[in-house]
Amino acid sequence: MAKGQGAAAQKTTASDKRDVILTAALDLFRQYGYRRTSMEDIARAAAVAKGTLYLYFKSKDELFEAICRSLADQIAAGVTAAQALDLPLEAKLTALMEAKFGFAYRWVLSSPHAAELIDSSHRLKGDVFEPVTQQFRQAVLQLVREGTARGELDPKAAGLSQEAAVEALIAAAYGAEKAPDEAAFRTQLAAIVRLTLRGLRA
Repeated sequence: MAKGQGAAAQKTTASDKRDVILTAALDLFRQYGYRRTSMEDIARAAAVAKGTLYLYFKSKDELFEAICRSLADQIAAGVTAAQALDLPLEAKLTALMEAKFGFAYRWVLSSPHAAELIDSSHRLKGDVFEPVTQQFRQAVLQLVREGTARGELDPKAAGLSQEAAVEALIAAAYGAEKAPDEAAFRTQLAAIVRLTLRGLRA
């Protein structure tokens, strides 16, 4: 083995094990809630010794924050990918909504313990989701600006600024989170986008 390969392999293994722990913990949090899940439960689900688990995360709070940061990173990547799509206005806006709200619904909001998970995230030292929330808001605003510049949209005709139109759309999208399942959620989200755009059409 060439010099340095052993260290690289060890680093990859450590990274993989960390990902396994995060995945196992998220599954347990979604299934049983944050409070009812112990570090021992997580170690068992991840097939690692409890001592090994504490080498990666000093506490359940630290592990939960790492999960939140991982989810935020994945949402950010999804929003970036949606921004790069060459699609008509409605389809691209729907893709952006799916990248943000669809991801959150799939991994958090569909859990019977969603309220507890959201409350736990609010108690973190900082809002780890704020950067991606701002990225998403700016992406939607840019899309509305482009649609207005092309003459497809006219927020002023609806008595709204571009910024107000975006805030109204995002606020409406939050309402879809109460859907009973993912299929209903997607249907409602698409309907919200369609109805909002019709109200903003030039």
